[in-house]
Amino acid sequence: KNIYSVLVGQNKKSFLYILCYVFLSSEIVLLVILLTKSYTAFYTVAMVLFALQIIFSIVAYHEIVSIQQELLNKQKQKEILDNQHQLEEYASYLEKSEDDLRAFRHDYKNILNSLKVSAQEGNVQEVIQKLDKYTETNLNSKALLKYKDVNRIYVKSIKSIIISKLTELYNLNIPYNFECRSNIHNLPDHVNELDLVRIIGITFDNAIEESKALVAEKHDIRSAEVQIMVYSDGPDEFEFEIRNKIQNKKISTSQIQQRGFTTKKDHKGLGLANIKEIESKYPDMSISYTIQDGWFDFYMIIDTEDGEEDE
Repeated sequence: KNIYSVLVGQNKKSFLYILCYVFLSSEIVLLVILLTKSYTAFYTVAMVLFALQIIFSIVAYHEIVSIQQELLNKQKQKEILDNQHQLEEYASYLEKSEDDLRAFRHDYKNILNSLKVSAQEGNVQEVIQKLDKYTETNLNSKALLKYKDVNRIYVKSIKSIIISKLTELYNLNIPYNFECRSNIHNLPDHVNELDLVRIIGITFDNAIEESKALVAEKHDIRSAEVQIMVYSDGPDEFEFEIRNKIQNKKISTSQIQQRGFTTKKDHKGLGLANIKEIESKYPDMSISYTIQDGWFDFYMIIDTEDGEEDE
């Protein structure tokens, strides 16, 4: 069992290379023994050398596995640190938003009183200019909307992936809008959270890649846009929709779901094919793709109650 696990594990190539090395070493030793006339003396030396080769192979394999494991641990630590940084940034965003709103609530009466005279005198344009100036000075609307509605999601894995992708969109300056109008405390019991995380991650990545390509083509950041919606009407239902503007390409929705299809250079094109495999695991999961008026729309709904009624 141990040998089998090594042969099919993540270090299988290294193990096979070591085996080939040991095999060739043994063949060379055997060949030299057969060709030499001094069997006893050389046989002893050859077997010692062969034993040393085996020891070297074992040590080399152990070092290779250790190095790979260390690199893997560093990668995992980096991912953990990145997630922690994003959550800290989200917490900071919430605190900043709360402080801004508290300050605005404290000041708004004074603001209204200062504008009342201008309004009574009919200086509407002056009122508008003062309000615009105050808003621009004290409220960064883009920053305030960065994680809008994310606080309604209480499923940590879903919240984490959405925060991560919204942060990426924000840092790329890609216009986006996220909407979640209901509190989401639970997912349908039979659904694996990681499957939904994969679906959300793949669709976000596709939207981001397409938006970057669109900006590169149009040379205008406003040419791209991503709209995201998450909704749940209860523990038996979950909806997720993501829409993004696309380049002028004639692609069929059935074609993009095929394994290996991609419009990206040096890309394997497995994203939507993987989603299709996940969808096949859940009878009550329905996914649709729409391409219309320069938009690509991905919509997924899981409705356990409808599935039970159909049964």
